[in-house]
Amino acid sequence: MTDERSLVRQAIELLDDKKAENIVLIDLNEVSIPTSYFIIAETDNTAHAKALVNVLRESLKLKPNHSEGFKERKWIVLDYGDFVVHIFEKAAREFYDIESLWSDHIVDPHQAVGATPGPSPAMTSDT
Repeated sequence: MTDERSLVRQAIELLDDKKAENIVLIDLNEVSIPTSYFIIAETDNTAHAKALVNVLRESLKLKPNHSEGFKERKWIVLDYGDFVVHIFEKAAREFYDIESLWSDHIVDPHQAVGATPGPSPAMTSDT
């Protein structure tokens, strides 16, 4: 479990460093689904989405078990087993609104896994 938390923390920090916007962590440990966390982030263009995916693929020691959405880059899913990263284009995130399905499980992405909070605008919500 420590390794899982460490990888989740690292993924959040990588997304934050690459200027992913509105990063949200959903803790699913108490839910009967086969993953422990959803990490959700957004971007406003496909080039940035590609950069976010690339940094995760190059920097995490774990490779995704499954991935989808690279062609369109509207909703990219990287399934690492214990956690799933969702990278959305802003309009797609608003349309699918998966956070509302798990709103009672949203936690601060930095405090939940012991990451060091930074001054990133990714943690603010100006909606």
